[in-house]
Amino acid sequence: MHSEVRSLTLSPGTDARQQLTSKILATNELVQQAMERLAALDGSQYAAVPGSRPSLDALASVVFAASIAASDLAGALQANPLEGAAFPGPPADEAAVRTARHTEALPAMAEHLVDAAHQLDLAHTGCYYLASGITRDLKQHAEQQQATPVPEITTASQYAVLARLSAGGGIRYVISRHGVLKAIDKDRATVNVATLNALIKRGLVEVDTTTPLHQGQRLDVTADGRRALAQQPSTSPPRLPPEQRP
Repeated sequence: MHSEVRSLTLSPGTDARQQLTSKILATNELVQQAMERLAALDGSQYAAVPGSRPSLDALASVVFAASIAASDLAGALQANPLEGAAFPGPPADEAAVRTARHTEALPAMAEHLVDAAHQLDLAHTGCYYLASGITRDLKQHAEQQQATPVPEITTASQYAVLARLSAGGGIRYVISRHGVLKAIDKDRATVNVATLNALIKRGLVEVDTTTPLHQGQRLDVTADGRRALAQQPSTSPPRLPPEQRP
């Protein structure tokens, strides 16, 4: 799009309107795609990778630059003189008026195009560094995970709680009258708090502490927790105590 905008040669009037209209629509489609990618990236597991914040900021800056480019193209459209009829009044030299309007419009339109091309260039550069940054972050994170031993699941109760929470998370809350801490999984089945605390302490389960306990705090299995589950042989999970067996 940067190259297309730079190569535009506008003749004021209907032709310019048609060319600018197609470029504005295309640029706004790119803005929409960038916002969709930003939402997807922000809601993905990548957001938890150390160093991902600059990439999210970079993609937000791409959205901004592309939006400004669309605005600059709209500015060129606004500066473009169209050949509508004038107000009734004394006869005028329409050819001279037309020439004057075009002469006045051309520098303004050209300035808007230069600004739009600059913003599209910034957006392109942002996408390039963004792709490189994501690739680098994921590679470093994978290498770090491989180098870091995963805490083992040492008891059957830990395995059971971790497996249940991995299927949809849970909630930790407090009963205000007695101050008793409780926890449930997505099916509202009770989770043993002592076992849960052990998993949290070892970094296998994380708690959303931004929400007060009396409102309920979200429980989710961490990446290490899922790795620990994956390392547990599916054919021979830890034996559950009698009271937890089917």
